[in-house]
Amino acid sequence: MADETAPAPSHPLAYVRRSHGWSYQDLARVVAENARALGVPMAARREKVWRWEHWGVVPERDSQRALARALGVPLRDVDARPWPGWLPALAGLPEGLGWDRAGALGALEVLLDSGGRDPRGCPVVEGPEFRVAIGEWQRAALADADAVPRPIASGDDFDVETTAWLEWGLHGLCRLDGRLGGGAVRHRVEADLRIALELIRQGPFAAADDVRLLRTAAALARLGGRAAVDTGRHGAAQRYFLTGLRLAHAAGDGPQAARLWAELSLQAVLDGRHTDALAGVAAAEHTLPALPPAVRATLAMCRARAHAGLGAEAAARRALEEAAGLLDPARDDAEAELLAHSGLVLLDLGHPGEAARTLDKALPLLPPSHRRDLALHTAHAALARALSGDLDGARPLAARAARLARTCLSPRATETAARALAATAAPGQPAVEGGLDPGDGVDYGPAP
Repeated sequence: MADETAPAPSHPLAYVRRSHGWSYQDLARVVAENARALGVPMAARREKVWRWEHWGVVPERDSQRALARALGVPLRDVDARPWPGWLPALAGLPEGLGWDRAGALGALEVLLDSGGRDPRGCPVVEGPEFRVAIGEWQRAALADADAVPRPIASGDDFDVETTAWLEWGLHGLCRLDGRLGGGAVRHRVEADLRIALELIRQGPFAAADDVRLLRTAAALARLGGRAAVDTGRHGAAQRYFLTGLRLAHAAGDGPQAARLWAELSLQAVLDGRHTDALAGVAAAEHTLPALPPAVRATLAMCRARAHAGLGAEAAARRALEEAAGLLDPARDDAEAELLAHSGLVLLDLGHPGEAARTLDKALPLLPPSHRRDLALHTAHAALARALSGDLDGARPLAARAARLARTCLSPRATETAARALAATAAPGQPAVEGGLDPGDGVDYGPAP
């Protein structure tokens, strides 16, 4: 029979099986057990699972119902999307879509068809598969560097007011994300993307109008990915970012594409995939050389984070120096952004004392309204002090981070604050979330 050590095919069922750690026999047993629970006797035969994955055999109705029960997929989804479309294994870049307006539209439809979910079977594209995604984008970008829709006779179909409303709403959603976290915006972003999808379907329009709409959709997809990262849904985040990449390419928006690669890189860092993170940054830097200094600075900071995760200290410090030379000192948040990234790089490199001093400089520069970022970086500062042996200085920071996190809808901030509290708890004592004086000689701004 089959060699289970052979690389699994790119069938959605393979993603589902591997994400659960199931062998072919395990999956056959799961299907049989759930079929019996539905009142259908069924043998646990691994051969049929192999045929489903490798031979394109469509499972009988009872087997699909049983598998859907095991995966928690509603039967209405099984009825609505033929096999294997209902499997919770949507990943990365959809296959068979071009890198043009139609392909971007198709990718957005697939993304929204999944409802931005991150079901148990949805994998994060990594390693060789991530390189495939990079290669597809690079080939498209190099072949068509000016991928802007051709001018089309403009009629009265383009909805100027709704497009302007989406643009205006996007700015507000970005501010809300910074204040309260991804949980506060994720559903609104999806709703706005659905509106954008309907507008795109009504076109194509005149070139300038099409570009405007595609850019707005790409920016919404980027924010949706950030919200998904913040709420711990990495599979959904990657789908948002990669869909945004198609939309940005269709609009001919290189800077937006570079920002999306930066988001993909930071997500990979948070997910522990530092080699993937470095590959994503390199793809953007080598394929899109004519980028604004601020975007190049962002990519350099992402490169520093990736190098730090790989233990390459010299490369990480060089990347930080490069970012410092590119950032506009007149930009209000430039110094805070650089210091915050630098502190995390130093923490990853195993220099907690230096990281603590750097983060101490960053915290007073962060706007008090950015509660989520304040919670995260205050928790990082507490961890840095704790790791450097300064528990007395770390405890009030950890308590402040916990208070800030409670005002946000950001599981990432909550989890990071919890780690800081655990790291600063006295031996044998539980972590205390409140009641400590946050003052430690540094002005961190008013607590919300």
